[in-house]
Amino acid sequence: MEEKGSAEETFLEEKMKAIEEAEEKEVGKPKMAIFGLILAFAILCLCHFGPTLPGLRPTSQSVLGVFLWFITIMVTDALPKAIVGFSAPLLVVLFAGIKPGVAFKAFSTDIFFLAGGAFVIAGIMMGTPLGKRIAMTIVTKMKSSKVTRIQTGLGLADVAVGSVLPTVSETALFLPVTKAIGTLMNGKEHLPEVKRINTALLLQTPGLTPLFTGVCILTSHFPNVILAGQLESEGIYISWMKWFWLNLPLWGLLPIMFWYVFTYFKLWKLEIPGAREELPKLAKELGKISPGEVWAVVCILTGLVLWMTEGLHHIKSGMVALITAALLFMPWGKIDFKKVNQHIMWDTWVLLGGAISLGTILYDVGTVAWLSNIIVEPIRGLGLPTLLMMGVLAVALQIARAGIVSAVAMGTAFIPLLVGMAKTLNLNILPFSLVLTNCLSYAFFLPISITAFLIAWGASGASGWTAVRFGTGLSVIANIYVLVVQTAWLSLIGYPL
Repeated sequence: MEEKGSAEETFLEEKMKAIEEAEEKEVGKPKMAIFGLILAFAILCLCHFGPTLPGLRPTSQSVLGVFLWFITIMVTDALPKAIVGFSAPLLVVLFAGIKPGVAFKAFSTDIFFLAGGAFVIAGIMMGTPLGKRIAMTIVTKMKSSKVTRIQTGLGLADVAVGSVLPTVSETALFLPVTKAIGTLMNGKEHLPEVKRINTALLLQTPGLTPLFTGVCILTSHFPNVILAGQLESEGIYISWMKWFWLNLPLWGLLPIMFWYVFTYFKLWKLEIPGAREELPKLAKELGKISPGEVWAVVCILTGLVLWMTEGLHHIKSGMVALITAALLFMPWGKIDFKKVNQHIMWDTWVLLGGAISLGTILYDVGTVAWLSNIIVEPIRGLGLPTLLMMGVLAVALQIARAGIVSAVAMGTAFIPLLVGMAKTLNLNILPFSLVLTNCLSYAFFLPISITAFLIAWGASGASGWTAVRFGTGLSVIANIYVLVVQTAWLSLIGYPL
């Protein structure tokens, strides 16, 4: 069994390496990085030293230049994430004359500490067998070889760990688990039904389910954290539990997504041969649960309880995350920090801090208001009902975000803009920005639009056209659902547009 597990891991590593090499050959990554760096600074200097555009102040235009620099760097992957996170507010200080304390303000906010603590907790799930153990335990409980039952079990496991894992980490956790299940069909890959099963397994479990779960949980999706930070700067505090409450109806999209996948790939009557016998063996390979894993479960459950009861003790979400992270590494827990540390996304944490800082400054200096007027005025002139107008905006914004793979870049680019547009239209900031941000998170029109979906598609070996045809229908369904159902829900609980 150990040899089989090792072979599966080797196959997965080789497959992912091949995908990365193919991507690098396709885009010429080193050359693209240099080009992106030159282009980014050229745009920044043009904005800073060029003539001021009508409606902008010199400071506002310099901040706009830093914003365009940030997006260009992220799209071209020209610099490491942590460097981008520190550099964005630094450039605001150097070019726009903003005081350092203001430029780096997000690095001392509750939402920043919430993200940091969440990343440490996620590292525990990745750095110990705990995440895989939860997944395999739930899947084996299904006791079935039917594809739909196994995928449902994987989906439940996704949901179980989704409260403590960011989307990309969840994808990384479930990719080898899904691949292991796929190996049960080795030797039959040429059969059409097996190809459909493998494609569906990979697109749904490590790709779609983490995204559909992540939108509902504050700490599981980077745009959630960025939006919460932006709203906090507007005096609107969103706790972990409040985010869950505001997005409660979006859990209804999970069964819709499962139905769509099962129907699209015609999986309803298919079975995975030998799954009933082999899945328990895969779970058994993990061995007995260790004391460290038990302690991790205790700490994570403690954190979840504190998040859910925030109104009773008044310890904010960020401090709860830090308390949980600190408890995890108490000596009696016997958790090796060095093993966990390599799975903690410190670079993304710094990137989030810079992104939230930049978004806040964009709004404070009036750049967002200027951009909002440019976008809103033509739409306002159409005289559309509010919900239909939001539908038009959702379509336009989906087109604009199509090539932005990074969720952080997407959040940085669009969330401050949405807040500004809400004010320009005299609409309630929270429901307007939340609904449209969620629409942007359900973007599967292109396989390159979201990191998790890109990884899952690459591992599946499906053609780009297959991913586009599959993703377009799902995107349309999800966006309509969010616009109609979540808007109605927010109005019902006291947040009308």
